[in-house]
Amino acid sequence: MQIKNFIPRLYQKNILNTCKDKNTLVCIPTGLGKTKIAILLAIEQMNKHPNTKALILTPTKPLTNQICNEFKECTTINKDKIILLTGATPPTKRIGLYADAIIITATPQTIKEDLENNRITLENFSLLTIDEAHRSRENFANTKVAKYYKKQNPKGRILALTASPGSTKAKIDEICKNLYIEAVEIRTEQDEDV
Repeated sequence: MQIKNFIPRLYQKNILNTCKDKNTLVCIPTGLGKTKIAILLAIEQMNKHPNTKALILTPTKPLTNQICNEFKECTTINKDKIILLTGATPPTKRIGLYADAIIITATPQTIKEDLENNRITLENFSLLTIDEAHRSRENFANTKVAKYYKKQNPKGRILALTASPGSTKAKIDEICKNLYIEAVEIRTEQDEDV
């Protein structure tokens, strides 16, 4: 598996180096390529751990669709193995889709519901990406999915992405605690590698 149709920028490579070894919260402004970092890490993880999958959670259907398309355009993964799941897909159909897919983009509520109803296990996922991670408050769906992931796959990597992590250290600390984050990478448009 490889990337295609884009060349990683220096800051994306630098951030990726942290993400390879630690569960990481990435805070960079909109438009600087957070999804590209998720793509780079997904390829890295799945090449390092063959026969594993990647799960990308994002809160809205339009964002889920956008990220799904970006994975299709920017990787050599078979497009049929990159899928989008929302609550609009019937639960019985989702079971088969989980089995066949390599990259799953989904809304957190859909995955949480399927975990709670034993329609999916996250044991064979080498990466969980949580987009819009600033929404990771205590009882939110993506926080609950992260708990399942940590329990079912303690060695799996977690990547949290946001443009606006919160204005206080307490809010950032809460996100890090809820998503098992070990490192934080922050960039602004003024940073040298950007």
